[in-house]
Amino acid sequence: MTNNFPNFTNHGYEVNEELGHNRAGGRITYLATAINTQRPVVVKQFQFDRTGADWTEYTACEQEIKVLQNLEHFSIPRYLDSFPTPGGFCMVQEYKNAPSLNHRHNWTPQQVKQIAMSVLEILKYLQSRIPPIIHRDLKPENILVDERLNVYLVDFGFARTGGGEVTVSSVVKGTLGFMPPEQMFNRQLTVASDLYSLGATLICLLTKTPSLEISTLMDDEGKIKFKHRVPHLSHDFISWLQKMVEPNYKDRYANAEAALTALIPIEVLRPFKMPKWVVPTSVGLAVTAAVAGGVFFKFIKPAWELANVALTPKGVDLVTITTNPESAENITSIDMKQKRVYFGVSLGEAKSGAHQGMCQLFDGVGALVGMGEATLEPSAKNPQAWCWYDFHNPKEVQPGEWQFKFYLDGQVVAEQSLQVVGEGSTSSPPKTPGF
Repeated sequence: MTNNFPNFTNHGYEVNEELGHNRAGGRITYLATAINTQRPVVVKQFQFDRTGADWTEYTACEQEIKVLQNLEHFSIPRYLDSFPTPGGFCMVQEYKNAPSLNHRHNWTPQQVKQIAMSVLEILKYLQSRIPPIIHRDLKPENILVDERLNVYLVDFGFARTGGGEVTVSSVVKGTLGFMPPEQMFNRQLTVASDLYSLGATLICLLTKTPSLEISTLMDDEGKIKFKHRVPHLSHDFISWLQKMVEPNYKDRYANAEAALTALIPIEVLRPFKMPKWVVPTSVGLAVTAAVAGGVFFKFIKPAWELANVALTPKGVDLVTITTNPESAENITSIDMKQKRVYFGVSLGEAKSGAHQGMCQLFDGVGALVGMGEATLEPSAKNPQAWCWYDFHNPKEVQPGEWQFKFYLDGQVVAEQSLQVVGEGSTSSPPKTPGF
């Protein structure tokens, strides 16, 4: 069986498949095998004689090679080789088996934070070079993440060393929506310039906005507005993201190290709070999460036997759902106009001493939208742990079968599924996989 792949065997590489292309710009990326070592490599072919291609891009290739030759970092694919071709040029790099962030994936907020920290570590390395290196094209397509959340930064074609002003005659290079204002208007670039691009990338992930649609998050002045799209995130995390994408670079974090230091201690989801109405003899655990819509609850199973703790349900329902924790009501459905719903978990006769309790809520597509944990020290007979959830904008609901789980000392001891129905919906949403 034949294919139309180019023949690079004279240069020591056998092409296996195409990874991507920008044919208008004369660039095609291939996965190939190095014949001498039998290791996979990436070959980027630049065809400058193609219609629409630009020989001036050759300068960008030279610049990328120059930058990569001086870098040694696990998360930056190494430059390996280059060679000329009829009407063009090829560059060979180390292959990383990981898709880009542009591939659709329901990243949890905690995973997005981990990705952010990994990218900031890479930027710290680049900014520690003398002079510092500014990537200038940081976006979802140029960040690769594998199944173990290893992160790689690629495509240094627009990278430049040092900051300073860009000459007015030079062409603005980068990607609209991810370029900071100083880059768009050929003004002074600093190490804070890449922070803006990273912030925009993270906001796309958290709001599930494709990179080509980032303009939908911008107001008339070009400022990224996203807070209304992420009501489940903590105030501190939202503030951190807002600081990353401030239009004026002086209002952002000074560099990647400062941004990373600020991010590490931040809890990404709304923090739990202790209800004021909990009496001193009971156990309180509260958590907030952004959910909305008509909600119907169904008890799945008593799971105390799953935990290796001395707890006895005493034949009573383990979970109480109510809109008023001081009443005896136990509801099975919730109108979407209801602002807050409480979950009470009966702990039976708990051992004395401290226990670690945790509530989690997953939406209709399996994403974690709320989590809270607290140390429980039962001081009464048959105590209860309480979690509450705030209901907000119905438009932000992911309809489907939601899951509520309660952990004690790291093990699930109570579990419920709940059907969340969006506004105006009359049919039952599809079920998501169980736990």
